[in-house]
Amino acid sequence: MLIPAIRTIVLALSQSPDGKGKKPFALTVTPLWLGTEHQRQRLAGVAIALFTLVLPSPAPAQAPQNPVLQIGVVQRFGEDADETLVIEPLSGDTLTLQFKSGDTLETLTTNQVVLETAPRSLPAPTLQERVVLSTHRSFESAEDSAHQWQQRGIETEIAQPDNWQVWGKRAVYSTPLVRRLLLEDLQAAGYDQVFLDSNLAATVPQATFVTNGFRYNRSIVSITTANQRVRVVRREGPADSTRLYGGNLRLQPNAYGTYTLVNRVPIETYCGGWCPMRLGWGTPHHH
Repeated sequence: MLIPAIRTIVLALSQSPDGKGKKPFALTVTPLWLGTEHQRQRLAGVAIALFTLVLPSPAPAQAPQNPVLQIGVVQRFGEDADETLVIEPLSGDTLTLQFKSGDTLETLTTNQVVLETAPRSLPAPTLQERVVLSTHRSFESAEDSAHQWQQRGIETEIAQPDNWQVWGKRAVYSTPLVRRLLLEDLQAAGYDQVFLDSNLAATVPQATFVTNGFRYNRSIVSITTANQRVRVVRREGPADSTRLYGGNLRLQPNAYGTYTLVNRVPIETYCGGWCPMRLGWGTPHHH
């Protein structure tokens, strides 16, 4: 007597092709008539050929749930040598500073840090130069212009020394000769608004910070707190301005030979402080 048998081993679950449900991840043997030895040998090849292995789809990469924004909250720090920034934690918290001394990463804990800049003389005057492709009132128009220049084969970068500008990318057009050849080619093609912005600098701003009675000359310093809240007092001229920021801070060089204080803040923290301020504190919450 021949006895039909179906054997199925369910190993896991995987997403169905239409994405609307689950289906078994299964290894299936089709009906195999267990009869005489001749029949079993004849059907063995058929049974093996009909094994079906359904592999699970790889899980899609998950986007960060609360990405961190980097926002320049103090721009071109160092243009005014008298400007200082006093940074403090909230009551009961401390600041943690991290910076490099050579190849060594140093960490300090303090209750206050004062950021300053001072002119540093260069061994020889340095040429600071860029090819300015266009000037704009808004970032959006500068970005659109940058895309148009890129379509013409010109590598670009967007900067804001005063108004928004599109520059020939300095890492590409990195020598005076290459910059002048680019300028000549563009002007010969009819782009009369393109010009060369040149400055011979004898000094550059050097960032320093003072904490715990010591002064450190460092161009990059990270400032963090345990509760992700930090107070910045900006002293320039006769009046001080005080702002409270969520997240952490980082002082770093910028494209203009000065420095930018960057606020690294999770987007939920940023929106929680920025949106009510812009939309009004009475704006209803939507969940």
